[in-house]
Amino acid sequence: MNRTRHSTLSFLKFNIEQYIARKRWLIVLPVCLFIVYFGDSAILVPSRHYNILSLNIWDALFNILANGNMILGLLTFLFLFLISDISVETSFGELVLFRLQSRSKWWLEKILTLVLATLLYTGIVLIIVGGVSSFVFPWSNSWSEMARAHPVDLYLNPDILKFSPLSAFMGLITLLILGFFSLGLVTIVASLLLNNAIIGFLVGVIINVCGLFGYHGWIPRPFENLSINNHILFDFHSFGEKNSLYPPYFASIIYWVIWIIFFMVLGFRICKRRDFILKSDS
Repeated sequence: MNRTRHSTLSFLKFNIEQYIARKRWLIVLPVCLFIVYFGDSAILVPSRHYNILSLNIWDALFNILANGNMILGLLTFLFLFLISDISVETSFGELVLFRLQSRSKWWLEKILTLVLATLLYTGIVLIIVGGVSSFVFPWSNSWSEMARAHPVDLYLNPDILKFSPLSAFMGLITLLILGFFSLGLVTIVASLLLNNAIIGFLVGVIINVCGLFGYHGWIPRPFENLSINNHILFDFHSFGEKNSLYPPYFASIIYWVIWIIFFMVLGFRICKRRDFILKSDS
């Protein structure tokens, strides 16, 4: 292994230890248990009211992970808190950067750290939500009677039911990962600009709150499709329905790709101009 590759991997390991392998990530466990308790209860109560006994794990997963209040009102806030300081470098980190000898590689390492944090966070949420809910709801390869009869109660767009639960869930997870990563990216760019994690976190929170406003219908209709809620929440899509007010699923993929490219380039430009200890770039 040459010296450049060794220094790159060492810096990535440093970032993982510094920003991901930290005790504060343990807060994800009680938060997820909290949303599972309320999410699962929100299924059992109406199912008894409708006298529907056919429930399964998909009801729990979609009721929690397609719920805008859960995603935008809690899980996204928590994620932004956990990753807001990724681009805020300590004195020791600047010495590591000096050995790396490249601002470009430094920024790419920060992005890669954010990617790992996003995947880890999403994975932890899925394991806890799915694992705990599986003690209450059985696994199945089809939609439940509750989902078919009352999809809106489970935060399901009725048009979703034409897909299999697994394929629909994969589409949901894809949007969540892209949304978490994109909001995390704008947060670390803002943190990088002023070398202040609190400022970065607040910028991410403002954007997220705007999405929460959009979710509750507090944004004028002409601007609804610009709001993040229409692109991070799976049920806010047309799924081939021509008269739908929501964007097609693929439009949301493009939305997040444009967002990611813009803020990656912006972060790189800020990185090139920031006053690091490094004197010259490779």
